[in-house]
Amino acid sequence: MKTTLLKFLPLVILVVAAGVFAGLVSTRQAPERRTVPDLGPLVETLEAPAQSLQIIVEAQGSVSPADEIDLVPQVPGVVVWKAPDFEPGGFFTRGDVLLRIDPRDYDLAVTRAAAAVVRARYQLELTREEAVVARQEWDMVKQHRDLESEPTDLVLRLPQVRAAEADLLAAQAGLDDARLRLGRTEILAPFDGRVRQTTLDVGQYVVANQPVSRIYSIERAEITVAVPHQDMAWLVIPQSLPEPPMASLATAEPATGVLSSNRSEGPQAMRALAAAPRARVQAEFAGRQHAWDGFVTRAAAELDARSRMLRLVVEVDAPYSAGPESDTPLLVGMFVDVQIHGESVDGVRVIPRVALHEDDIVWIADGGGNLRLRQAEVVHVRDEEVLVRLDLADDERVVVSQLSGVTEGMRIRVLAREARS
Repeated sequence: MKTTLLKFLPLVILVVAAGVFAGLVSTRQAPERRTVPDLGPLVETLEAPAQSLQIIVEAQGSVSPADEIDLVPQVPGVVVWKAPDFEPGGFFTRGDVLLRIDPRDYDLAVTRAAAAVVRARYQLELTREEAVVARQEWDMVKQHRDLESEPTDLVLRLPQVRAAEADLLAAQAGLDDARLRLGRTEILAPFDGRVRQTTLDVGQYVVANQPVSRIYSIERAEITVAVPHQDMAWLVIPQSLPEPPMASLATAEPATGVLSSNRSEGPQAMRALAAAPRARVQAEFAGRQHAWDGFVTRAAAELDARSRMLRLVVEVDAPYSAGPESDTPLLVGMFVDVQIHGESVDGVRVIPRVALHEDDIVWIADGGGNLRLRQAEVVHVRDEEVLVRLDLADDERVVVSQLSGVTEGMRIRVLAREARS
């Protein structure tokens, strides 16, 4: 009998379980139906207050010397001395003697020229005395012979006097030339600078008018940067424009960099433009950031044919002097970042580039949690930011998240972010 019970036990369990399940199903209550509101996607937003900003035009370039020349001796000879620092990389100051050429030949030339002046002066004095004697002799002859005619210049030896005077002038010029050539045996530094390269050494014979070294000034440095022509609307570049050829620019707005002309100055007058824009030069050197102050001095004569960009020259005074933000000189060849300070604009808002969409549309989150599509006026584009003029209410914010299927008035949930400045 025990065996029979064990055989039917699983069947009994299944029947009991089926009964319990049927009872539970018959007594269950239907779930309550709820309507979930559509809150829309979660978006990140930021405030973009209207403000007054100065346009900063950013560019890059390499440092080059403002003045660089070949050192060329004007007289030939053997180099008998050169400055100890006159080696590649050496420094010198304005007026320093850089090298001396053997002056003995030129000293002798000065002595010969001085002697020629003495001879010419003696000859002039002698000729003048002879002219006085000739006048006295003519007066005596005229008195004895009762002559009424006047003597000729040749009789009075006046041409000889003039020739002697000319010889003295030539001798004095020869002395000045000899002294000048003697002075040229010493080559002086025309500015504070450094030696880029040199082939000079003591004992070397140098030829006149042949370069022997190359030096550059450290009084000023220049950085040539390329700027898009669109950014020139915010810069006033110093230059002088002749009146007639530039007449079409005379009525341009100040933002174009050209001031109104004064026609009362005449057709050949030149008109100066406003002060040069300031510039900030920054570079990393020896693991540190350094900064120097400069200004834009001029622009290139034409746009680059390939890039359609205009090249500006930024100048930095005293690049080797220590400043409050740099104890390192602005070295020639250093690659730097340049920020040029342009015109100031009012009522602009700073937004990230990702917030500006096709056709200059900006997505706006209004106070009611709806998305609005609004047209913006782009004023200036930076690397990661855009300056725009945009109508915003006090409770509206700029959406910076990227969405798909955006429509006017769609519901959104707002996540705030700090404002940009």
